[in-house]
Amino acid sequence: MDQSQEPVGEPQDGMGEREFRELADNAPVMIWRSRTDKLCDWFNKPWQEFVDRTPEQLFGYGWAEDVHPDDFERCVAIYNDAFDAREAFTMPYRLRRRDGVYRWFLDNGAPFFRNGEFAGYFGSCIDITEQRDLEEHQRLLLAELNHRVKNNLQLIISFLQLSKNRASGEEAKTLLQGAISRIHGVGAVQNELHKYTSGVVDLAEYLPNLARSVLTIERGEDHILTTEAQSVKVSFQTASNLGLIVNELVINAIKHGRVNRIALTVRRPEPEMAEICIA
Repeated sequence: MDQSQEPVGEPQDGMGEREFRELADNAPVMIWRSRTDKLCDWFNKPWQEFVDRTPEQLFGYGWAEDVHPDDFERCVAIYNDAFDAREAFTMPYRLRRRDGVYRWFLDNGAPFFRNGEFAGYFGSCIDITEQRDLEEHQRLLLAELNHRVKNNLQLIISFLQLSKNRASGEEAKTLLQGAISRIHGVGAVQNELHKYTSGVVDLAEYLPNLARSVLTIERGEDHILTTEAQSVKVSFQTASNLGLIVNELVINAIKHGRVNRIALTVRRPEPEMAEICIA
């Protein structure tokens, strides 16, 4: 941002209606406006009060002085790219409060027009600090849960492996090895699902990654995996069930396949239908 440009004193065309200014100044969100040259020329009172700065101090690019240094360049890039393309944008960043504490905000900006001519941008910011803190807490909780599940599964596998080593009959060893493979599969599914935090899983990414994990676990590195996958988004539960099925099919292909090539295909023949093939 070129902060050498003169700060903006008055809006280019004026806000005009006193009612709008009163409404904006009493809104429960922070609102800004910029001109056609990207310089901001108006901020409502909630913004001024949050940073404890006068409008003149915020005009131009003065507002950016309160943006966290780690977020500054990213915000500038998003703002400039959207502005040049005349597109709406959404970006999270930290803004310094009057007491020096940084709070997370979600800034939504969009171009506005007068008589069909581009006139600048309007935007609003909402405080999402509590939401970010909750998401971070959930992320840490899921990471801890995933760690415990992996440890418990590994403990079960160790017990089964010990039992297999002590077993005298081939049938018992085969059954125990089958159980070990299935638990490894549960672990692989858990490990892949842990990467998704939105509650929605795309099979085009999830199933190929899972198949590769199974090949590694089952020592099927000599097998060549080819994938052809269309985007199909499903819930966590559906992805978990499909993952266990794919795990079984890949294991069977490794053990009983006549060639060392496995082909995984995910198709979407209809909007509400998915077709998965392993050959």
